[in-house]
Amino acid sequence: MNGFYGGKNTDALMRVYSGVKHTEISEEFILPDFLPDIKRIIRADAMPRIDGKYVSGGKVEYNGDMACRMLFTDEGNSLHAVTFNMSFSDYLEIPAVNDECIANLQPSPESLACRTVNPRRISIRMRLDTEVTVWCVCQFRPELIGDYASTTEVLNEEIGSLRLICAGENGLNASADIEADGALPQIGKVISCDVGMCFYECKPSEGRVLCRGEMPITVFYSSPTDDGEVYTVLFRKLPIAQVVDAEGATEALDCNARGAVESVKVNVSENGFGERRILELDISYRIYLNCVGNQAVTVTKDIYACDKNVEVLTETKSFYRFVRNYSSSFSVNYISEAGELGISDDQGIIGTFARPRVESVVLDRSAGRLKIDGSAETGALLNGEDGVAGIDYSVPFHIELEASGVPEDFIFSSDAVCMGAKARVDTGKVYTDLEIQLNVMILGVEDVEVLTKAKFTDLDDTKADAAKASMRLFYPAEGETLWSIGKSFGVSRDRIAEVNGITEYSSLPDVLIIPTK
Repeated sequence: MNGFYGGKNTDALMRVYSGVKHTEISEEFILPDFLPDIKRIIRADAMPRIDGKYVSGGKVEYNGDMACRMLFTDEGNSLHAVTFNMSFSDYLEIPAVNDECIANLQPSPESLACRTVNPRRISIRMRLDTEVTVWCVCQFRPELIGDYASTTEVLNEEIGSLRLICAGENGLNASADIEADGALPQIGKVISCDVGMCFYECKPSEGRVLCRGEMPITVFYSSPTDDGEVYTVLFRKLPIAQVVDAEGATEALDCNARGAVESVKVNVSENGFGERRILELDISYRIYLNCVGNQAVTVTKDIYACDKNVEVLTETKSFYRFVRNYSSSFSVNYISEAGELGISDDQGIIGTFARPRVESVVLDRSAGRLKIDGSAETGALLNGEDGVAGIDYSVPFHIELEASGVPEDFIFSSDAVCMGAKARVDTGKVYTDLEIQLNVMILGVEDVEVLTKAKFTDLDDTKADAAKASMRLFYPAEGETLWSIGKSFGVSRDRIAEVNGITEYSSLPDVLIIPTK
């Protein structure tokens, strides 16, 4: 069988599974001794990350950890934050999976509920939705049953197929000092420090990828005054550049990266004037990297033999190829009614957080645009006569991108990061402004009918006698090819072409002489 391919590649990376695994998580935690009793929970969120994954024996197993942060007020209506670390693990049974398969996992917390069992015990329940995509290398050489001779004719086709390299690195570190300018109050106590991460440029070289991006940093702090505590939000963007080892990466590939923050340490120090305005940040993070490209794969479409009966079995397979990566930054401006969000006249917004997610990507061929829709789950901290409160609401977004090269059939993967969030209340309306960095990878899908099995048996006497005719004439009908004619008569294409003086297989004369075998 090797001679039918002349050393050409017959292996293709196929998507054998795509779905979402739901994991229910429930734990209780005791508040640390240095924090006061809880009067009211303001809001809670969680940041999951995958620590390990194991692909073998028809199963995909994975585990990870999650930083669950809760904001609450005490009896004096002062705001505090506490972070609990939760672990998770789960698995999927996928019969087609083997040791050489690649699993891409992207966890996302859903239905997070946080409540107090008593003033010092917290119960956290959530559903973790993990998007799972598994790619396996499949060989496209048909199974041959029986004896086949040198007169066997094989119809091969070369198609484009996905090439994928996954890499990553954890335990990476970044440090920065950021200063609150003179218009802001001095820093009393840091309540929370929210760090995001996005990469807008990834340059591969031999076995390495240079990733460039930014960390949006939102620090929420309090400052004591004669009238009580004042809450302030300090926002900065920290540029990052990191080289990640990626075995097999070359300049011919296109790479994208996602980041996950592992830990953040914050220390407050004084500036040259003795004012507490300097925040010293030490950030630990990890990078997940995908490098994609295309390679040629040869598949068998059909087969026949000049001196044998051949029964064939075909199947339609979906092949994937890389089309393009998008990286786009855009703004979202959204107006909602304050009353509908539960904001009273005496309340103002003192801090805003948002986590965007892409929900659909649709190709508008007539307009040549890729239409992307999603929403950002947004949380706002309110301050009023009754102290600090929190609300959650959804902000929809829509962006259209130029769609050249995108086929009708495609799949996508996406990563969206909020690079800045602000909201304000004015005359009964809430004005929310978000800056979103969006990365989208498009893979084209092509359905190809391929030969999976061929069974060879001896010709019966009737067919053998018919093949001995000295000369036969054949009048090709529209749509017939040299392959279909040769298969019908059990004669090689090259032999028919030779007898009829055909040099271009795609152009047939009105009458063909069908030679004997």
